[in-house]
Amino acid sequence: MLDPVAIRAGLASEAMLPVTIYCYDQVGSTMDVARTAIQSLPPAALPVLVVAEEQTAGRGRLGRRWFAPPGSALLFSLGLYPPPIATTTPTALIWMAAVALIEAIERETPLRVGLKWPNDVLVQTATGWAKTAGILLEGGWDKNRLVWAIIGCGVNISAAPDPEVTRYPATALAIAAATPIDRLQFLQTLLQRYDYWFRQLQAGDSEFLWQTWRNRLLTLGQVVQITTLTDIICGEAIDVDRNGSLIVRDGSGALRWIESGDVGIIGDHASDV
Repeated sequence: MLDPVAIRAGLASEAMLPVTIYCYDQVGSTMDVARTAIQSLPPAALPVLVVAEEQTAGRGRLGRRWFAPPGSALLFSLGLYPPPIATTTPTALIWMAAVALIEAIERETPLRVGLKWPNDVLVQTATGWAKTAGILLEGGWDKNRLVWAIIGCGVNISAAPDPEVTRYPATALAIAAATPIDRLQFLQTLLQRYDYWFRQLQAGDSEFLWQTWRNRLLTLGQVVQITTLTDIICGEAIDVDRNGSLIVRDGSGALRWIESGDVGIIGDHASDV
């Protein structure tokens, strides 16, 4: 089991995050625990990291459930007060989490890594691209400004979901890399990359982070079908804007800006990305 002392031992003493670390055998959702911590801890105790061996009510985007056998994944949430630049561009925290995760995977495994817009982390396997991690962002708002945020993350380390319960191919890092993954070492590497990018945002610099996130998007240039809460949109994903919205040219030639949705690739490689 992961524990706060072991986690902190692998982090730099001057790291800005996390300040507080909680580890649990089992929780309903690390997001819920992190939300309670934000409300109860003094500001100096944030950011707060909540790690669990097992979640009984874990969730992903669009209300989907997230299941992982105990001890087989990294399941955590990071609760924080956002850097000023992220109070009006909260998607910068998604970029931070996604890029940090890509960098950690590349440092700890030989795998090729990419992103499916907006926040699924994929690795390349012998049969194509497969999801190995997902990121979720929740927050509190005051007059259109983000005042607190929770970044939730689930990374399949040694076990992958049953293909019958997933919409798209999924795998685990140890399976795709064909080698054991040290969860503690991986989490420490990931937190180090979080800390690096968090400092960039604190300094007011999001341009390089956005460019790095954009360059990792496997979705761009693909013909996609996007299911939103109100519509189904088909077209070519041509770019993302500075707020992170996906720009799609639909069948009529019109450009559509998509802020959130479930993306599938249309055509022969629909199972690859």
